[in-house]
Amino acid sequence: MALKWFYVAIVAVVMLSANYSCIEIVRKRQQPSIQTLALTVKPLNESFSAYVLVFLGPSDTEVEFNGDTLEVTKEDGDKFEALMVNNNDNMDRMITLKSKSKGETSTMYPNFNYNLFTKTSFIENTCYVQIEKDAMTELIKYRATVLSFADKEDLENVSKYFIAYLRDKSGALVQRTTRHPNETENLSYYKYVHFHYSGIKTDRPEYFAILNYPAIEADGITVESFGFVVNVSSYDYYGNDITINRSWYYQIV
Repeated sequence: MALKWFYVAIVAVVMLSANYSCIEIVRKRQQPSIQTLALTVKPLNESFSAYVLVFLGPSDTEVEFNGDTLEVTKEDGDKFEALMVNNNDNMDRMITLKSKSKGETSTMYPNFNYNLFTKTSFIENTCYVQIEKDAMTELIKYRATVLSFADKEDLENVSKYFIAYLRDKSGALVQRTTRHPNETENLSYYKYVHFHYSGIKTDRPEYFAILNYPAIEADGITVESFGFVVNVSSYDYYGNDITINRSWYYQIV
């Protein structure tokens, strides 16, 4: 009898090892590779303002700005400074930092307060994101955890979620994120990708995404991109927060 249970234990260990071997660390727990260190607004005259952005990033980090002027200089190590000039009437003032080698994109939208001030604290820099992939079946499962040692009240405007862009046979592009309970539009797309989360009120919430590749392939759906987002929002458009919105995106697919 003892020998029988010994063999049962061995089989159980082998099965567990096989299961765990399917779990892949897509992104180990770490802070963003692209980090904003400082953003300063300098009014030049009644019509134009300058933004000075200091950030850390990989050597291949590209800067895009939907304004009038953009100059980027590389400082010591992985530190950069970008000077941008914007017409105050330009509403499309998005700043984008992108690194292909790290699969990261950071965007920010400055607010409409043109008074001279500098912001040096960015809550997204405190977030340690880890993403795991479980490919045990044809349903590919992803799990993300986000840890931050910032004060809880500072995290109130921070949202975290998986996001997918799906293109159907007609060429239409549909964006899917975690579904709001009252959402009724395009519910059919959730058979291709499903999102949920747990422990949202705890210090260690978990975020999940499931890609149903058999259904995706059967219906001719293309996954244009799939990743994880940490988003910081401020609704004080003319207030003391230098940005209205900041977003960090890690591309998985």
